[in-house]
Amino acid sequence: MEKATKKIIGGILLLTFMPFAGYSQNPDDNQTVTSLVLTELNRERSLQKENLDLRIKQIDSRLSSLDESIKNTNSSTEKIEKLVERVQILEEKQSELDKNVVSVYKYNYSSAVLNLASMEREIKPLNLFNSSREFYSTLDKVSNPMTYNGYSAWFKEFEKYIEENKKDEARLGALSHILEVTGNLAEGTPFTGMFAGSLFDGIGMFINSLGRRDRELREKSLKMFKLTTSVSQFTHDKDLIETEWNGISKSLDELKELQNNAMKQNISKVLGIDLKEFKKRFTDETDAKKRTQYILDISKIAEDRIAESKNSNSENWKQEYYNEMVAVQNLKIRFGTITFRILENLEKYKTLIEKYKHDEYLKDRISQLELKLNMVRNSFEATFNPQDYIKASNEMYIVE
Repeated sequence: MEKATKKIIGGILLLTFMPFAGYSQNPDDNQTVTSLVLTELNRERSLQKENLDLRIKQIDSRLSSLDESIKNTNSSTEKIEKLVERVQILEEKQSELDKNVVSVYKYNYSSAVLNLASMEREIKPLNLFNSSREFYSTLDKVSNPMTYNGYSAWFKEFEKYIEENKKDEARLGALSHILEVTGNLAEGTPFTGMFAGSLFDGIGMFINSLGRRDRELREKSLKMFKLTTSVSQFTHDKDLIETEWNGISKSLDELKELQNNAMKQNISKVLGIDLKEFKKRFTDETDAKKRTQYILDISKIAEDRIAESKNSNSENWKQEYYNEMVAVQNLKIRFGTITFRILENLEKYKTLIEKYKHDEYLKDRISQLELKLNMVRNSFEATFNPQDYIKASNEMYIVE
């Protein structure tokens, strides 16, 4: 794997697995805050709904009594007075229903703000850094034959053969050139592609050059040749999996940019909250109770903004909030889709391990790799359940 690719994969690991610097190490912390906020908003919403139902029931009762009275009166003056009263009661009923609409939008928009804010912590939940670092370090060791016992010493014998014969054999001359270009193979130059092909040719020539008196070196070389081919094929298969991290990295970058824009739009523009203050009191806050209360305070601001919008633009006030809620929901679903891709790519490593776990030269390293992979997968699944995440995204708003 090239260094540039390693950096990209490292970036994915940082975005996906490493613990937050200065953040709570509890993987359930974000879910706890979300649950507490939504529970409190639901409690408020339920009380408001109960009170509304009671008031509407009382108003409907008054209307029924008034209608009966209007039907039974013979006085035109009295009937007009009662009709005026009826209009007033209907206006009172509409006012109560309007309050309910504001209440629904308050809940839904507060849920959108909460999920948008929480996403900042979820996009880079890095709590698997230590496990993932060990996993990818082990993965690199499997791919580098120089880390296997005896290979480095044997390779020096092979290099000596190359130097002694490169002037007489063009293929060895080309291999010598590639080795000079690649530098220190111990640093992890992948034994794949054209380099692997030239290397195989050179090792084959080296083995064929060894006579009976070099029996021990010949046997050693045959073993190292098989090891090289196993490592090369493993690295090729591994690299096919790792190309997907490039796409995942790009998707995470795009999601982060969209999330940043949504934060500016909703936190700063709609709610009028300073983003630095928000970062201090929610994003960087380690106390879950304080973060919970801060979001609840913001929900009060959201309620005021929604009421103001309704009063100033009675016909179209819902559209702006509806659009923002849909945008946040789409971001959340998109993030869930990315977690699916990450989990699917981790599953591909499981298939890779199954393929090589019985290879006589790689099996010990593969066994270690399997343990590390299980740690990464279990930790990832404990932090993210893509199906639950997307399900929650689809159910994040109430409909009335």
